[in-house]
Amino acid sequence: MTNTQLLNKTIQSLGILKRYKGYKQLMMSVELALDDEERLMYITKNIYNPVADMCCCNRHNIERNIRTVAEHAWENHSERLTEIAGYDIVATPSVSELISILVTYVERNSTDN
Repeated sequence: MTNTQLLNKTIQSLGILKRYKGYKQLMMSVELALDDEERLMYITKNIYNPVADMCCCNRHNIERNIRTVAEHAWENHSERLTEIAGYDIVATPSVSELISILVTYVERNSTDN
């Protein structure tokens, strides 16, 4: 299974479906971070801005849309999210935390590596 396939399957297991704008934006964000994990250090400059450019919107839209899907995942699939994270999560993860959780999960479980 490729990184993209694993990421797609994992995001959908959190109840985040393709009908959400944040779905595609989360996928793109995680893929950028998988390409270069250093992007996570300056997430606005290195992830939100490039994704916003690709989606023809602004970085605030990206952050809001991913926050919306993070809240949905937490409200409906908190046990699965905790399982994916590998540690206890006690509240809705921030956007950067969700991206980091997914990057780590894909790196641990991908057959692409």
